[in-house]
Amino acid sequence: MAAQTNKHTIASTGKTSATRNVIRFTFAMVLMVALLPLYLLNILLAVLVLKAPLKSENWLDIGGDVVELYSWQVGLFKSSANLINVALGQVHFVGTPIIRGTTSIPNVKRFKSPCDKAGLYDCLQLHNATGLVVNGELPLLEAQAKQNFIEDALMVIKLVTCKTLYKKGGSKQVETHMFGIPFANTKMRDAINWVCQSEQPQTKCRVGYFLNVNSINLAANNTELHSTLCGSDKNFADGSGMRIAAQHSGIDLADNINGTDMLPLLCEQALQTKQSFFLLGAKDGVAKKAGESLQQHYIGLDIRGTHHGYFKSDDDIIEQINQSGATILLVALGSPRQELWLAKNKHRLNCQCALAVGGLFDFFSGAIPRAPLWMRELGLEWVWRLMQEPKTKFNRYVIGNPVFLFRVFILKQSIRGL
Repeated sequence: MAAQTNKHTIASTGKTSATRNVIRFTFAMVLMVALLPLYLLNILLAVLVLKAPLKSENWLDIGGDVVELYSWQVGLFKSSANLINVALGQVHFVGTPIIRGTTSIPNVKRFKSPCDKAGLYDCLQLHNATGLVVNGELPLLEAQAKQNFIEDALMVIKLVTCKTLYKKGGSKQVETHMFGIPFANTKMRDAINWVCQSEQPQTKCRVGYFLNVNSINLAANNTELHSTLCGSDKNFADGSGMRIAAQHSGIDLADNINGTDMLPLLCEQALQTKQSFFLLGAKDGVAKKAGESLQQHYIGLDIRGTHHGYFKSDDDIIEQINQSGATILLVALGSPRQELWLAKNKHRLNCQCALAVGGLFDFFSGAIPRAPLWMRELGLEWVWRLMQEPKTKFNRYVIGNPVFLFRVFILKQSIRGL
């Protein structure tokens, strides 16, 4: 019985694979026919300069296998010749990432890709385009390998859209600024290392803020907040709006550093480095639920205390934080209150580092669900937040986003000297 089931599974898998090969070949041929005028132009240009129209280049995929790809010697859209490799069955549209300038290589010895063959497109490219940091490379590729053809096509559409919206080619300076506010253009892992590092001797608590569309809009009309953001120990760029602003400022952002994506990785690091947390903010009971949820997911996580954000006395809450002995303080009081509160009280805090994290506790307590991955991949998490809380988020997004884009336009003109 088991043998018959296995035979049936193998036959079904083989049939599915054959069907996908036919669809892949057909789609590649349709695209090549559509691009025939371009192909003829490139061939003509190659003949005029006495060169062979095509050249073959060998690449490596992240599994270590050699991948041969064609490209045009001269002309437009040289990489469009890759479609020939797809039609020949040498590569897939979606598959194992090919090592290029922006490809992340999984930190796995003798890495074996779950995908059948190398692909022109992959999930790591998509996440690099938006700076999204979720899971590890291997789980992402395992999920990609299980996609059907329609899901592959949707992923390619998302990737092309994101590459159009968030073009690369600017400065990669680690320390830079936008709208007169400095920030660290860094990878998520480096940001977490900064939070967890122990400095001796330490005279004050280090403070980090996340710069997003809302904080930039608020700082434009609040000189105290602008001064506070400029005086922080570290600022991180958070969200698709900041990525668009960076693009128009000639800056290539590394990762999208936001508190919600950072916290799971920060908890993992805290377990290794023996760090402890205090959670301050949100409505009564939300911080406590968030702490309990984190401790369930990260066994052994040291959360020294929690407190809601509706306290009256700074002295009492600071004493409670200091007595807890927590090394990392997460403050979720909403902007601009959380930034101003930390700037005012950081010299009184004994913890090593404090982060202003906005609505972070709502997500990890289960009060508000996180946006689905496909929305985060497109940089549309703000749409999800608006759907969840239309009244409270209306001004922030419906009014705030166009205002921010106008600020980006003005910023671009000023950079160009217009």
